[in-house]
Amino acid sequence: MIFYTIWAYLYYIFLFACCGYAIARGTRSEYFGAAIMIFGSFSTLVVARSFGSSWSSLEVGIFAIDIVVLLAFIHLTLKSDRFWPMWATAFQLLAVTIHTAMMVAPQITPWAFGTGAVFWAYPMLLALAIGSCEHMPLAPGRKIKSG
Repeated sequence: MIFYTIWAYLYYIFLFACCGYAIARGTRSEYFGAAIMIFGSFSTLVVARSFGSSWSSLEVGIFAIDIVVLLAFIHLTLKSDRFWPMWATAFQLLAVTIHTAMMVAPQITPWAFGTGAVFWAYPMLLALAIGSCEHMPLAPGRKIKSG
């Protein structure tokens, strides 16, 4: 049991580090991306603790949260002028695909299902952090010339 607790704590440390960095360094897109990630992570925690999560069958509550997070990232991708939301959306789509695979093939082992569903949160957080790092605001008074 302590093994899983340590990994959960490491994930939440990584979550707060990446989201905190995005909020400190980023702009509106990073703020919304961090909010989406925090909402998804804590909603999943609440649903998993409330209803139990054995990862031996489709987790309907977690699947619904992942769909909402995917729709939020799609909206962010369409409204943002940044590139990182496309990566985060793609990684979230992969997480939703894991749930879909469980619907199609319920004989998937709980370890493979649980690991596959949780794994894609790490690249999403990295995309958020890298996108925040890559963001370079214009110097005051400087304008972008086009054409």
